[in-house]
Amino acid sequence: MREKKSIMENVDQVGLGLYIALLLIGLLNVFAVSFSDEVRFFDFSLPHGKQFMWMGISLVVGFSILTFESSFFTKFAFILYGITIAILVVTFLVAVEINGARSWLQVGSFQFQPAEFGKTTTALMMAKFMSMISGQPRTFRNKIIAYLIFGVPMGIIVLQSDVGSALVYASLVLVVYREGFPVNEVLIVVAIGLCFVFALIFGMDPVAITLTIGLLVYTISSSFKLVRKEKIKGTVFLALFTVGGLLFLLGNEVFGLNIIVSVVATFVCMIAALISVRKIKYFTMGIPVVIYMVLMSFTIFGVEYITHDLLEDYQVQRIETLLGMSDDADAEYNVTQSKMTIGSGGVFGKGYLQGTLTQSEQVPEQSTDFIFCTIGEEWGFVGTCMFLMIYLLFILRIIFIAERQRSAFSRVYAYCVASFFFLQILINVGMTIGLIPVIGIPLPFISYGGSSVLAFSILVFIMLRLDADRLFILR
Repeated sequence: MREKKSIMENVDQVGLGLYIALLLIGLLNVFAVSFSDEVRFFDFSLPHGKQFMWMGISLVVGFSILTFESSFFTKFAFILYGITIAILVVTFLVAVEINGARSWLQVGSFQFQPAEFGKTTTALMMAKFMSMISGQPRTFRNKIIAYLIFGVPMGIIVLQSDVGSALVYASLVLVVYREGFPVNEVLIVVAIGLCFVFALIFGMDPVAITLTIGLLVYTISSSFKLVRKEKIKGTVFLALFTVGGLLFLLGNEVFGLNIIVSVVATFVCMIAALISVRKIKYFTMGIPVVIYMVLMSFTIFGVEYITHDLLEDYQVQRIETLLGMSDDADAEYNVTQSKMTIGSGGVFGKGYLQGTLTQSEQVPEQSTDFIFCTIGEEWGFVGTCMFLMIYLLFILRIIFIAERQRSAFSRVYAYCVASFFFLQILINVGMTIGLIPVIGIPLPFISYGGSSVLAFSILVFIMLRLDADRLFILR
């Protein structure tokens, strides 16, 4: 067998080239934010200088990863994932609150965000589990385990009040779907999201009443065959179900019941109705009723919990501003300035280092969460499209790498990487142009931040290392 001439022999050159291109674009734009006549490029006390150092560290760490045996990542996936969960819990318990979140861990003079590095270990754990069940039936139990793999760190990060980072973990639903699991739950999540939006706009009661009337109409229209064939059981079922719906719709005004009692009574009646026809095989209403209970519970109890306990006031204000429910200038200041800065670039932009709004610091956090504004102002619409095209090519290349793997472990890991990049880019760009509420997550490789650059670099280089052994089957 021919010996490898170097560790770079089988590394995907296109993927590596796009990675380095994004690093350089990020460095140039961080420099543009802090540029002035007095600023030197190699001033390591300023953000762009620190970004340059983190790029160097990331490259050293990344090329070191290429020297690892691929089997290392499969053997230690469980351990690395467990360590990540432990660190996330410690961060929640001891971290100092920064910008409303307790997501940064201080170790000596070094400060880092465990949620960023947790993406890598969660992806490894997901790849390990999916490779273990490769070729097996896609059971509901296995789907729940897959959800828990990213749901546990996601939940801990939510408790840290870092909702933005937690949302990125949700992108692994795409991987679960790619691996052959039906993800009907996604439709329920979409329905929950719509209930949240409508409850904020119209209030809790109209949404809950609409859900109840909708279920009653659906149930009555679906019960004609049941009543025709099973007169007694059908009548009992419809009576219990109708009473349950009316208890919620009229419980407060007619019987003076509070909202909790009304909901519980409604659920009890509906469950009793289902029990009365449980032995009738051709008539099933269990799934619609469960979905109704989930949506009702979320609308009545979940929305209030999210807006009053889970999210900070400024985050709720941003959501209300996005939905047109508030015209508070302070709440929409960041997005207004962001859109103005991007729009000022026109078609071709003002030119590199010529961004007047960028250099006058019109947009808060422009070197981090709102770095896309700099690209919009200095490169214009054409330059922005070209920049996003590089991102698109990078994600497509990752998908190409995933599809050519013989190993389920390597394939799943690469798809995890693609999912993380896709959703994080979508959220960051969306919030800078006012399509998504401002939740504060960086643009991969472009935003200033050592944790983000290093974490995403590790994510990519592990993928490149696994791909270098793509002719082997790893488990």
